[in-house]
Amino acid sequence: MALKIEAKGGDGGNKWDDGCDYDDVTKIHVRGGLEGIQSIKFEYVKAGKTIDGPIHGVYGRGFTQTFEINHLQEEHLVSVKGWYNKTSGVIQALQFETNQRSSEVIGFDENNTKFTLEAGGNKLIGFHGSAETNLKSLGVYFVTLPPIKLQQQGGTGGMEWDHGVNTGVRKVFITYSPTMISHIKVDYDKAGKVEMGQAGRVDGETKEFVVDYPNECITSVGGTCDQVTDSANRVRTLSFKTSKGRTSPTYGNVPGKRAFVLESKGRALVGFHGRGAWAIDAIGAHFGPFPIPPPPAEKLQSKGGEGGGTSWDDGAFDGVRKIYVGQGENGVASVKFVYDKNNQVVLGEDHGKMTMLGYEEFELAYPNEYITAVEGCYDKIFGSESTVITMLKFETNVRTSPPFGLESTSSFVLKKEGHKVVGFHGSASHELHQFGVSVGPITK
Repeated sequence: MALKIEAKGGDGGNKWDDGCDYDDVTKIHVRGGLEGIQSIKFEYVKAGKTIDGPIHGVYGRGFTQTFEINHLQEEHLVSVKGWYNKTSGVIQALQFETNQRSSEVIGFDENNTKFTLEAGGNKLIGFHGSAETNLKSLGVYFVTLPPIKLQQQGGTGGMEWDHGVNTGVRKVFITYSPTMISHIKVDYDKAGKVEMGQAGRVDGETKEFVVDYPNECITSVGGTCDQVTDSANRVRTLSFKTSKGRTSPTYGNVPGKRAFVLESKGRALVGFHGRGAWAIDAIGAHFGPFPIPPPPAEKLQSKGGEGGGTSWDDGAFDGVRKIYVGQGENGVASVKFVYDKNNQVVLGEDHGKMTMLGYEEFELAYPNEYITAVEGCYDKIFGSESTVITMLKFETNVRTSPPFGLESTSSFVLKKEGHKVVGFHGSASHELHQFGVSVGPITK
């Protein structure tokens, strides 16, 4: 089943849609002129036959460039970059990327607004958009690709092991002795949960390589293998490259004579397999599509009063696990939060000043429970121009917390429909003066 990515570029024009009932895109014809891209035409493949799509836009004086995709050699389209003029709304330049190479920039990209159409390394199979005398916008259809399994590199000793296909990799722990890689342990992401896989025997020095998943993925595994005894051919060194351009140290002491690389262009590492018992005799890999990172969190304006306090901001996380609220003489004196990031507990700092009354607590059944709204009250301190938050109350998808503090005449609600709270910000001195939230989309 194909999925649709909405068209990007300028406004206006007549909408067109080539549909998504194709197996591949095999040729793209782009016609350009002084005002930008005049027209575009695609050739598709269905059941081994080439299907000519219609021309979108108008054929005028200018240049024509064609980009061919060799679908018979497993080449497929994974990304389209575009640049459009905000004033005219016309697309000025396009660039196409396959799982094997990139086209040159067709048109003029300087001083124009850029957009990207991609689906985590999956295959683009159809197009839609809008056009008049020029191309105004462009969108795509894509299908998800099955993972691929790359052959093991190394020796034939030991037993087969396979961590299977996961969503991604969060951490890799490599243990190596003076002559070989003896053990590998991996914290995988499996649909948002951490699953551990390991192989070999812990014997030697252990090093850890952490990946900022899902914003970063391992894209390549390099290594060497060689004879370590008369009867054993084992993996001697390993290293990793990521989608952010990072390269890990080389783990292992003595490089082997034969080097290897495990990678699949446009895909991310999602699992290891291999052979071994007392060490890593051989290693292979599963590669799958890149995860599509969640949209960035949105910061809702803090509420409360003017006067006093220093701004604070905990930032944005995956969710909230626990809330601490401390009361004072005039209202809420301090707050502190426990967050979750990549299934790791993150303890936030104290904001305000805790009194002798200590903290009241509200714990969520994370990850199934999340905050959907925050209610609060604020009031001026008697005899002062300063304002303090007097009450906070937290609404989740399953219940509402008790009120922490006392209600007053001025109140507020912090929420956004279809979103959950993923962070807090505000201002505080020895009391809480303003309170705000960061929200992110509610996803399964």
